[in-house]
Parts: sequence; C-alpha cells; structure tokens
Amino acid sequence: MTLSLRGLWALVCSFLALLAAARPLPAAPQGAGSGRVIVLGFDGADARTVDELMQRGELPNLAKLRDQGAFAPLGTTNPAESPVAWASLNSGMNPGKTNIPGFLMREFTSKGEPYAVKAFAQDGVMVPVEQLPGAPIPSWSPVRLAATVGIAALVVFLLTFGLLLRLSAAPTWILSLTLAGVGAWGGYMMRSYLPDAFPVVKNPTKAAPFWEVAAAAGVPTRVYDGQQAWDRPAVPNAKVLYGLGVPDARGSYISYFIYTTDELFFARDPNDPGSDTGSGGNKLRVDERDGAIDTEVFGPKNFWAKPRLEAEIEEIERALEGNVPFKKAAELEERKNELAKQLSRPTTLPMRIVRSEGGAEVSIAGRAQKLSLGAWSDWYHLTFELNPLLKVHAITRCKLVALEPLELFVNTIEIDPAKPPFWQPVSQPADFSVELARQSGPFETVGWACLTQSLKDEVISAKTFLEDVEFTTRWREKLIFAGLAENDWRLFVGVFSEVDRVQHMLYQYYDAEHPLHNAQTAAEKVTFYGEEIALKDAIPAAYRQIDRIVGKVLAEFVKPGDTLLLCADHGFQSFRQQVHVNNWLAEEGYLVTKEGKGGGAMLSQYVDWSKTRAYALGLGTIYINVKGVGHKAADGTVTSVGIVEPADSDALCREIAQKFLAATDPATGAKIGRTADLVKEIHNGPYLDREADLTLGFAAPYRVSWSTSTGGMSAKSGKPGATIAPNDKQWSGCHVSVDPEIVRGIFFSNRKCEVPAQGGVDLLHLAPTVLSALGVALPPDLDRAPIVFN
Repeated sequence: MTLSLRGLWALVCSFLALLAAARPLPAAPQGAGSGRVIVLGFDGADARTVDELMQRGELPNLAKLRDQGAFAPLGTTNPAESPVAWASLNSGMNPGKTNIPGFLMREFTSKGEPYAVKAFAQDGVMVPVEQLPGAPIPSWSPVRLAATVGIAALVVFLLTFGLLLRLSAAPTWILSLTLAGVGAWGGYMMRSYLPDAFPVVKNPTKAAPFWEVAAAAGVPTRVYDGQQAWDRPAVPNAKVLYGLGVPDARGSYISYFIYTTDELFFARDPNDPGSDTGSGGNKLRVDERDGAIDTEVFGPKNFWAKPRLEAEIEEIERALEGNVPFKKAAELEERKNELAKQLSRPTTLPMRIVRSEGGAEVSIAGRAQKLSLGAWSDWYHLTFELNPLLKVHAITRCKLVALEPLELFVNTIEIDPAKPPFWQPVSQPADFSVELARQSGPFETVGWACLTQSLKDEVISAKTFLEDVEFTTRWREKLIFAGLAENDWRLFVGVFSEVDRVQHMLYQYYDAEHPLHNAQTAAEKVTFYGEEIALKDAIPAAYRQIDRIVGKVLAEFVKPGDTLLLCADHGFQSFRQQVHVNNWLAEEGYLVTKEGKGGGAMLSQYVDWSKTRAYALGLGTIYINVKGVGHKAADGTVTSVGIVEPADSDALCREIAQKFLAATDPATGAKIGRTADLVKEIHNGPYLDREADLTLGFAAPYRVSWSTSTGGMSAKSGKPGATIAPNDKQWSGCHVSVDPEIVRGIFFSNRKCEVPAQGGVDLLHLAPTVLSALGVALPPDLDRAPIVFN
C-alpha cells in the first residue's frame, strides 16, 4: 500500500513540477568591481601563540603572508565566546545588535527565579509546516489535499483512458473515478503523515553576515562552515554550508554512545541512572550471547507520534478517574506505562556486534563493517523512519576501543548532508549540501565538530580525540579546496575550527604549570597529521596545519588582484584555576544563602532572594537582583524576586566591579581579574535586555568555574566551599570569561594596510573591510569603518 501511494503521489508531483518549471527564475543582480575576496577563519587561533611560532620558524607561510601584507592581533568581543564573536565578526555589529549575548543567558521560572538557558540557539521551536519550504507534500488540510489529488487524478486518467487509449465512455469513467478515488484517499492519508508543525533548532541571530549583504548586492558567494549562520533567510547568489549552531540528527549538539560488556556497569538504556557520561553522551551495558551482541543505535524522537501518544495517555487518565473495575484499571495502567515508555524513547535501529580475530564486525541496520582493534569505521548511512512519509537520514562512525571487556564508541548521529531534513537543512540553499556530498562524499554536519566533550568526560583518550580532529580537517580542506577551485564566486569564506578544539583539550600537556600536567604523559608519542609527535606538541602541530592550509591557498588559489584575509573569533589561554563567582559574591555579602544551605547546582536550590543583591549566571557574567525584573506572564504581569531598586543598579555594579578588580588568589596573592564592565557601557542596540549587567574579564590562568555557568555555588559538608579551585577537567585551555585583551585572535592580510592606532584591528572591522573590498555599499549600522589598504 505504501508503494502504491508513493507511486501515485510521484505521478502527481511530476505533473505539478512540469508546471512549476515553466516559471522563469529571477536573474541575480550584478555586483560592482572585479576583485575577489577570500576570507579564511580559524576558530581560536591565538595571536600570541602564532607570533611565537612564527619567530621560531615553525609557520613559514604565515610569516611570508605577514611580510607581504599585514599581521596584527585581532580584538574580540566581550565576552570572548564563540557564538558572540562570530555573530559580531560576521555582521560588524556588537552583541547588543546581533542578539547573541553568549552561550548562555538568563531566563525566569514562573516564580520569578532566574536560571540559565542556551542563548545562541533555540531548541525545539515548533514551526508551522506552511512556513517550511521543501515539504514533500502541500500543507493543505487533508480534505483539501484529497480533493485536489482526486480531481487532478480524475483529469489525468480521463485524458489517458479517453484520449490516449481511446476506451469507450463507460470504462473510461469507471476506471477514472475508481483511480481518482484511490488517489484522493491516498492524498488524505499522506497528509495525515505530515505534522502541522515541526521541531526546529532556530537561530536567534538578528544581524545579517557580510556574505548575505554582498550576495544581496549581486556578489556570487560561497561560504563553508559559516559560523552562527544556520536557519537564515535565503539570499540569492549565496551558497552557504552551515557551521556552528547546526544540531545533530537527534536535535542536540553533543551526543555519542559507548557500548560496553563491562560487568561492573549497569545502565542499559539512555534513560537509566548512570548512563549519562556528564556532557550529553551515554554509556550502555550490552550482553554477549554466542559471540554476538544485539543492541540498538538511538536516533531522534518521533515528534510525529508524540501528539497521538499524549492524547491516548490523557484519554486513559480520564478513564481511570471514573469507576473502573480492578482488572480493567490494571490493563489501562499497563497500557499507559507502555505509552509513556514509547514517548520517552527515541527511534532506534538494530546494531549487532560479532567478535572476530583481533576485532569485530559491526552491523547497523544490516550494513556490516569489519573493525580491527583501535580502528575507526567508514561512514554508516542510517535511516530513522518516523512514518511512511517522514524519515530522518543520518550518518555516523564507530571506533572499536577495546576487546576485553568489549567497548565500542559510536560518534554523533549527524544529519546526512546528502539527504537533510527539509525542516532542518544544513545549507543555503538546502540542496547545496547535497551537491557537496555528491562531489566530495559524506562529511560531518553538526555545528560542534571534534570530540571535546567525550575527552572532557574522560571516556576517550587523547589519541582518539586527535584522530577525530585530523579526520575533521581532512574533509573540511577537501570541501574548501574544491570550492576555491570553482569559478562561480567573488567572495569565498571558509572556516576551520580544529585548533580551537585542540587548545581546549590539550593545554594540560602544553602548559607545564597546569594542575593536570604530567611530564611523562605529556611526552607520550601519538601520530597526528601523519607526523609522530609528543602530546605536549599537539598545539604547535595544530597551528602548523593552519600554516600548511594557508600555504596551499596562497600557492594555488590566490590570483593577482585578490584580497586574502585571515581571522579568528578569539585567542586562548591556559585554564589552570576556576573561580566560583557565586562563592565570591557570598563572601563579599552580595549573595545570601538559605538557612542551612551551603550551595547547590542551581540558584533556586540555595539562594535567599529576600537578601541577595547580585548573583552569577553564565560564563563570567553577573546580574543585579533588580525589583520588577522577572517572569512576565501572558497578561503582562511580572513575578520578581528582585530587591534592588532600579536606580541603584549601576552603582552596585560599579561597587562589585571595583571589588572584583582588587580580589586576589589567597594561595598566591595574584589578582584574579583584569576587567569588569557594565554591559550597557560597552554594548548598544535593541537587544541589551538579553545581556547581563556586569561582565568579568579574568586574568590568566583563571576562568569562571564550571558550576557558576548554570548558577551553581561550590559547597563542602553543607557549607560554602573554596572560591578558587584547581581546574581538574581535561578541558584545560579556554577563552570564555578571560579578559578579551589577552585572548586576541589573528588578523592577516596579503595587502599592506593601516592598523588603527586606537585599539588595533578588531573583529568588527572584518565585515566593513570585506564589503568595501568588494565595492558593496556598507550597511548604516556597522560599528567600525573598513580597514584601509595601502
């Protein structure tokens, strides 16, 4: 039945497509000027580190570019967080205009208590299907679609049987009406498989990136791994492969699975206690029988089935409220529990692991690959069926980590670039990723590539992490070099993020003073980009890859008259010590805990709001507990726990800032802070209300603590813990909450230019500089003027 419906629908779609094809496409306007611009972004490329490595002769191509043109430290945003910095770099506007205040921001419960939410993306926003281009069938009502398909089918079959086959009137009408009825019924059923709304991870960025401005002015543009660029309105002349912000096929960012036969591990389902590895991954116990392990790979939740399941649960609950016989009530409870289990579980595909000599054969949904110990698989292509019409196509890779006990690592379930879901495309236009996959093969699509969280959770080794980093570089450079070789662009943007990931995770080996540094481990040898190195040399090795990539671009793709710009969103510092900001606020008397509470993971667990004037939430940001600020109901009423008069907020911010700048580490006497700014004095724009009141800039090697980001306060034995503690995580290098002045990124140009005397080159200069080089009129609300080339 499913095949006949699809065949019938394909016939109708073909007919409609022929009609649509007759409509002419609008011509793209022509841009001014003739010079090309290439922008290469390197997430996390630190100006200080690059300068040191150039002086040591390790980056000859970057040194050549510096001597030919220009090199300068590139100022970053405050705060120096990737989504904030990229949104501002792309648009030339400060965070008050981009609507991206950080990774995290404040929201309020219905009681008016603050808590942290994601700020750079909006998860699971239900978008009406009529607002989503690319739906497989029209979003009309089932009756309208049935009538349309039925009438269209009737016309087609009457013409076919009556005119082409020349049947007599009676059989023509009988056959045509019968088949039209089948078509109408099929249309009705197919529409029932199309939800009225789809869960979409939305991009809250409000400022257009420079490539959209250029493309709208007629400049043909290619963008690869565009940061904070997904879910943007389509612009003619722009081909954009999305980067930072794109979710995986499960609608999340950090999801991976570890399957183990370890008898000391007990969680068997992602919902079981102990399964969560700490940062979004799941470790699952599996059993081996007769040499084989049968388990499941977990995909997205079935949002199409969710309303039906919820409706049936509500119906059972209403029935149980009445006078129901005991046996019937037990049956209803059993059914309710089964429905609740279905509601909480994602879609799955079967996976079988069969041991072989020195390895194992891993089959997912029937596709088998043989893996030797320590080897990565090729891509698995997965299809998770939500219903006969809707499917989520995904890709993933596996690594056989150990044999005794067996341990299999299954990487992120990524959106398949060759078959992206129409409601969550990974490129603009949506078929650009399809084109790239067809040309270059499968590639990662999740916005945060590389296994940082897995290493942070200590479920993989540094060696496995570096293997994955190299894998990411290889497919990215393959795509970018192929794109540069095309002749259909005047503006090209390509972004690499691997040096950021390596510094986040391996600074402990590079920095001999890091609390986790172990000289013996740091000297261990690994193969990285085909070169045998010690772990302590992984960071310089990652920078050498930047140099290699730039060298190839200079040698093979930059033509006379082209402008080449290199940039980074921020730089890096070692992250040795973490500061529990809420503990510090409590010590200074700005935050008061409830009686008997020494701290907790969230503000609501321990804060006495009737006495608290300020609290920390997010990555180095402080909020004043202002009266009248809180949860706003639909009728406009506000529930607030605030106690500070609005007129007193600025003075309180300045007082806290002054004390922060004077604060010292009791263990060393060193000052922990370098800057503390009232956000409204450094940012401007319509979206300041999404930002904090005060932003802190720590001195190296300090950073805001892990628990502070979600509003936590360190506690020990029921009492407040120490304000400053060693960073004991593998995540050993960072930039967030660090004074932006000491985490500057890189700026290179192949043309001599005038570096601004005040403040140097800032990432806000990039957008106007690119647009100016292309001869495109500058938008009026940019925050900087273009860099002037000599």
